[in-house]
Amino acid sequence: MIERAELPIDSLVVDPLQSRSQAWAGDDHDQRLAASIDDEGLYHDLLVRPLDAVDVGVSSTTTDSTDEGRDASDASQYAIIAGSRRYHAAMEAGHETLPCKILTADDLDAAWASLTENTERRELSEQEIASQLNLIYELVRPKDPAGDETTTGETDSNADTDRSLSVDRFETEQAALEYLADRYYGRSDDNAIDLIEGHLRTANLPPVLQALFKDPDDRTVQERTALDNYGIDARTTLGSGEGKSGTSREVVALHETLETQLEGDSVDPTDAVLETVGSLRFESMSEQELRRSLRDFRQEVTAELDASNVDQQNQAFRETLQSHTTELRDLHEEVEPQRPFKKIDLLGPETQRHSRWHVQAMADRQTSSHSDLVRELYKERLETLADERGWQ
Repeated sequence: MIERAELPIDSLVVDPLQSRSQAWAGDDHDQRLAASIDDEGLYHDLLVRPLDAVDVGVSSTTTDSTDEGRDASDASQYAIIAGSRRYHAAMEAGHETLPCKILTADDLDAAWASLTENTERRELSEQEIASQLNLIYELVRPKDPAGDETTTGETDSNADTDRSLSVDRFETEQAALEYLADRYYGRSDDNAIDLIEGHLRTANLPPVLQALFKDPDDRTVQERTALDNYGIDARTTLGSGEGKSGTSREVVALHETLETQLEGDSVDPTDAVLETVGSLRFESMSEQELRRSLRDFRQEVTAELDASNVDQQNQAFRETLQSHTTELRDLHEEVEPQRPFKKIDLLGPETQRHSRWHVQAMADRQTSSHSDLVRELYKERLETLADERGWQ
């Protein structure tokens, strides 16, 4: 049941299970929202729940949590499930009360509500979706026979590992994955479960690699500096936010490969992934091209590392990366300036071959534009057909 009310702004705190990595940065984008709310008010209610329904506080470096001084048993205080940016903007604009929808929800329902509500309001980054799905998975995954929760590896997500929650857990990990897939994608087939597992693996990447998939405004100063140091434009973000780009999957696969195969201190896997992304990504490159480049590099570097001893691994990694970088740069310099199919993957086998032919044809016919070449080829083809079929 949902009740609507105008609540005092000082009775609200950000729910620890909300899905925004950084609700308020105070940048120009946030200030424009504050100015809009100051001028026109709020068009959409905040979604909140009574603070006494919050079973767990979550430690996070980027997410606000309930204030320690607040009395969690006070039912007149509320935790914001969705609308944390509007809450901060309204405070900036000097509002004393805010329109809210009060939802009766436990931690699990609140986590789902935040993911759904925020996705509808403004597209979440792939990192935010991965983190929130991982948080929900932590709430419902089974415990091991000793009574402890099963572990999913290191994570920078919002999940605590020793919670005591009033949420029913599934008996198997497969059942938990099917539940997430059904709730998030509306189906629980193998493909949907595979997508969920991809999100969970993204959420368990080292924090600086997760930053690749964050909205630029949500990155910390340290994360932006780290990306810049490896030649990665910190103003851009990778991933579609819907788990469909596959870029995060290739980053995860590359990190897991390097983490498994590199011995000793020859190369740090996290640094190696950042160096690879920075080297193989070009300004005009599509997500599809980057994904394929990362996959091709991973496959070749795996073979090279297999054939190398510990002392040779650093050299094998760097030589393989250099050869791939040079090959990509040559391809882009040769084809990119004149390729006719700007919205089509340059590195696809068919498209690459056609693009190379197109460049060669322009040079042979000394045409200066795509349209002149297409016009000539079209007339030539028509004349050939006319001769073959006896057209008058």
